Amino acid sequence: MPKVSIVIPCYYNGMNIPETYPAVVRDVFEKRPDIDFEIVFVDDGSGDDTLAQLLKVQDQDPRVKIVKLSRNFGEFRAIVAGMSQAEGDAVAVMSADLQDPPALIPQMIASWEQGNPVNLAVRVKREESALKNWFADTYYKLVRKWVEPNYPKRGFDFFLIDRSVAEKLVMMQEKNSSIYVQLIWLGYKPTTIEYTRMEREKGKSMWSYGKRINLFIDTFIVFSHRPIRFMTMLGFVLSLLGLLFAVYFVVDYFTHSILPGWTSLITAVLVLSGFQMMMLGIIGEYVWRNLDESRKRPLYVIEKVIVKGTDENEHSGK
Repeated sequence: MPKVSIVIPCYYNGMNIPETYPAVVRDVFEKRPDIDFEIVFVDDGSGDDTLAQLLKVQDQDPRVKIVKLSRNFGEFRAIVAGMSQAEGDAVAVMSADLQDPPALIPQMIASWEQGNPVNLAVRVKREESALKNWFADTYYKLVRKWVEPNYPKRGFDFFLIDRSVAEKLVMMQEKNSSIYVQLIWLGYKPTTIEYTRMEREKGKSMWSYGKRINLFIDTFIVFSHRPIRFMTMLGFVLSLLGLLFAVYFVVDYFTHSILPGWTSLITAVLVLSGFQMMMLGIIGEYVWRNLDESRKRPLYVIEKVIVKGTDENEHSGK
C-alpha cells in the first residue's frame, strides 16, 4: 500500500486546527482508503495554543505526527523540516488555514500515480484584498520575467511531489530562499490543477507585508544575477553621462571664462550619491547571504518530534 505524507506548517493556527484536521480526513483520507496516510504538522514556534490543539488531534488519530521547532524559523524552513520527517512515498504541502482546499489532494495523488512527480495546485483567483492581490500579481510577474519563466502566473504554495523530489529539496539547505522557486528550478515538468484561493475565515494571517518584502528580496538575490547586472549597466550609463557632462563643462569654461551652475552640480552629486548608496545596498544583500551560508548554521532546529505514544528529541537540520 503506498503511503502519502501531508506536511502542514503551523504558525499561530490554534483556531484553524480543529477545522483543518476533520477537513483532511473527510476530503482526503475517506476518499482514498487504499492509501496509508500521515499528517506531519510543524509547529513553527507558535505563541498561541497551536501545539495544544495539535496534541488533541493526535489523541484522536495516531496518523498525526507533530514536529515542534525550537522557535519561529519561517514557513519555508518549517516546510523543509516537515519534509525531513515525512515517511511517505509522496509528500503534499498545504496551508493550515484551509485557504487551500484539501479536496484537491486526491486529484494530485491520482496524477502522481500516473507517473507525474510534481503536481501543483495553481491559483487562478484569490479571494483577498485588492492590495494583497496587486502585491502578489506584481511579484509573480517579476519572478516569471527575471527569475523563472516557467513559474505559474498567479503562483502556488499547494503541491504534491514524489519522495525523490522532496529529498532533493531537503538536501538543498539554502537558508534565504523560496521552496516554491526551488521546486520549479529543479526542472521537472509539473502537472497543474487550477483553483480559487479562498479568503481566510478564522484567525489572523501572520504573513505580514514585511515578510512579503523579505521574500521578494530573497527571490531576486538568491535566484537571479539581474540586480548585479543592473548595477553594472547603470554604472556604465552614469559613467557615460559623467563623461559627456565633463566635456560640456570644459567647453563651457573656455568659452565663458566662468563655470556657472552650482545647482546642477549639487543635484548631480546628490543623485550620484543616491545611486551609489543603492548599489552598495544591493551588494550588501549578496554579501549578507553569502555570510549566512558560510556560517553553516542549521536551516532549522527541531526541538522534538511527537508521535503517538512517544516524544522523541531530534537533531537540527543540516
